[in-house]
Amino acid sequence: LRRWHPRINNYNDLVLFLYKCNMDIKFIGSDEAAKALIYYVTDYITKSALPLHLALQALCWAAKQNEAKFNNDDDATVDIVQKSLMVKAVNSMMARQELSHQQVMSWLVGGGDRYCSHSFKTLFFPEF
Repeated sequence: LRRWHPRINNYNDLVLFLYKCNMDIKFIGSDEAAKALIYYVTDYITKSALPLHLALQALCWAAKQNEAKFNNDDDATVDIVQKSLMVKAVNSMMARQELSHQQVMSWLVGGGDRYCSHSFKTLFFPEF
């Protein structure tokens, strides 16, 4: 089956069946199309996961929350205040990260957050 509408991508039934995933087959035959493809892929790969304005907003919120927490606390040392600020900043920024459907579902079904081709064991030096 081949679709001829200009806004619908072509697809191949065999590739869909074998890979069991979405696909988009397109012949890249010109220099301009190849440049556009390279630009698209590199732009997609290098995009920032969290836009700068959201990251700065998260850091500002964390600083205000930390200041309010230790406002009248004379017993808190500088180390405790700094550690609390770091934890609040990281948690605030991580809470604003966008996750894909695949990442969420993998985590929910117990697949974890990464793929690994090998399994590793902890090596204890006293055993030698």
